[in-house]
Amino acid sequence: MAARVVEETKNTIYHFGPDLIRSTYLEKYPKPRQLGRLQATAGPHKSGGDPHIAGRALDIILDATVEQERAVADQLVDVFLTMRERMRWGGLIYNGEEWNSAGIKFPRTGSAINRHLSHIHIEWGAKSAEQVDPDDFKPLLICMLMQVR
Repeated sequence: MAARVVEETKNTIYHFGPDLIRSTYLEKYPKPRQLGRLQATAGPHKSGGDPHIAGRALDIILDATVEQERAVADQLVDVFLTMRERMRWGGLIYNGEEWNSAGIKFPRTGSAINRHLSHIHIEWGAKSAEQVDPDDFKPLLICMLMQVR
């Protein structure tokens, strides 16, 4: 079960984010199918201590190699960085870059999947996932999301 902060963030992005977020994308593996762009639950390929399994992570599927999707993703990353202290997330990854809970940016290397070229990954630590109250940041998040196009 996803932490309340993950579910509330997911729902807020879905309802107040750009139209692209409400569209589907074509997942090619393991078989072609249309999926939603907001994914909190762990897929069958996840194991161990993965934050998706623990209900502490959200993926926003926006491909960095597609100009329109990257433009939206870059704006969303800016929103999350601006909201970092209020949302109290522990890590943010997209397009070969990673930010820690202090907002410090690091390069993210390795495979395309590890660099998160296909999606934004935002996760909360075990403590913050349980302690943060989404009602403390939702109004500002809504205002910021309504500016993303």
